[in-house]
Amino acid sequence: MTTLPNGYYAAIDPANPDTVTYWRSRAGIVSVWPKRAWYGPARPLKRDAPADADERIAWLREWNAGYVKWLQAVHAVIDQDPAAARHRFAELSTRCCLCGRPLSDDRSKVLGVGPDCREGLSEDMLAQLVTPAIAAAHAARLSKEGTAR
Repeated sequence: MTTLPNGYYAAIDPANPDTVTYWRSRAGIVSVWPKRAWYGPARPLKRDAPADADERIAWLREWNAGYVKWLQAVHAVIDQDPAAARHRFAELSTRCCLCGRPLSDDRSKVLGVGPDCREGLSEDMLAQLVTPAIAAAHAARLSKEGTAR
């Protein structure tokens, strides 16, 4: 996996296209977001483990190999187009794709980047971050929130 810039990313689960997984990159380490989320193959349960120690070790190694393969597939999706993964995060979460904080003002929601993170960015860079899909997703969410009140 290449070194991703610090920030937040969303990727379609390669094993289940109906599921979106969320990730955070910090200092070259990519981890799930939020911190305790679980994505991918179901965790192995102790009750399902074989009684024999050698069989149990083989069973766990097989599960781990499948999980690592799934994890590599997700990271490949993010590596293939990190900008799209950031867009997807901002579209689906109404959070800043750079720092992960909730977006509160309308301009931030359209851009997908909060005011503090926008300070050092040029207009050209902001234009690369924003997509019509982000704006539409946030407008739809705002209208739902407005009618719910």
